[in-house]
Amino acid sequence: MVDSSDIGVLVAGGGIGIAGFLPMSAVVLLARKGRMRPTVGKGMVAVAISFVFLMASFALMWALAPADVVVFAIGFLGGFLIMWAVLAAMTMSRRL
Repeated sequence: MVDSSDIGVLVAGGGIGIAGFLPMSAVVLLARKGRMRPTVGKGMVAVAISFVFLMASFALMWALAPADVVVFAIGFLGGFLIMWAVLAAMTMSRRL
């Protein structure tokens, strides 16, 4: 069963997933618009920042509420994958 506390944890996980994707999307969109020269180093720094933020959030959730980790992980992955799809759609459009 899904209760109201699970929905809050799911939304929190989705928010963390979205926030964790922002460094990578910033690098891609800035490079795509020509405001930044794309390099492997900048991409790797964005991936590293994202990874550290996401893993720290996941570890904090595991330490504070281990019973809710699975629900948090579902929201976390959902938010991250939704942002991945949004970024893919944005980079494939001709508007940028």
